[in-house]
Amino acid sequence: MWYSIKSIKKPETLTEAVSLQNDGQVYFSGGSYLLAEKDPNMHTIIDINNLVGDGVTAGMDGVHIDAGATLQTFLDTVESLNPECRLIKGIKYSCPSKQIRNQRTFGGEVGKGRPNSEIIVFLHAVNAKLTIYRDEEKCVQIRDWDGSGIITKISYVPNQIDGIELERFSVLDSAPAIAIVCGIKRKNNYEFSIGGTANDIQTFKVNVSDWSKESGENMAKKAVNKFRADSFGSLDYKEKLITVAIKRVGDTL
Repeated sequence: MWYSIKSIKKPETLTEAVSLQNDGQVYFSGGSYLLAEKDPNMHTIIDINNLVGDGVTAGMDGVHIDAGATLQTFLDTVESLNPECRLIKGIKYSCPSKQIRNQRTFGGEVGKGRPNSEIIVFLHAVNAKLTIYRDEEKCVQIRDWDGSGIITKISYVPNQIDGIELERFSVLDSAPAIAIVCGIKRKNNYEFSIGGTANDIQTFKVNVSDWSKESGENMAKKAVNKFRADSFGSLDYKEKLITVAIKRVGDTL
């Protein structure tokens, strides 16, 4: 616990939890981000661990992840069923430590929406469905979510996707990614979601028949506008990384 936290609230219902949300209060259902960030503006933790499920199910109708499920729970559940699952790859890159994977939840991961999270870039690529509680439960695609409400479930349907690939660049495998590209093939389209050291995640679509080296370069030029120059490299350098990642993903799809 850090010095700015003055109280912890444990609501009995999701309705009560939603009513408590305002500036200076943060939902807690995992904690690894909170401990790392120690935001001095946060003074109250809203503990919702008892209000969301923690299971993972994978079947013909899709993959369904309760918001309270940890990253390690997903690995333990899905790795034996589909060791080639690209979300498994994303989880291991995004969080190499098993101890932290046992703390970090999908609800927290999606709620933070970090552009340099391989998990979030993957979920944007497949346009996962979020079940959100505000005054009642509603479903919204992750690309359309405005960030309000409490996430209770994340779902996607692998059988509706013809191909998927994830490419990333980082200083070390265990280091945060400079650029992340996850692409899918769905019917006659490629969809590329791009993240990394950026302000947000962007998604681009291109018809399979229009896919070319030039179309990938055009996507990279647009995507890099949301990135920032920093100690990992200039915008020109990052544009080159994004271009290479898009090409590798597109050629694989």
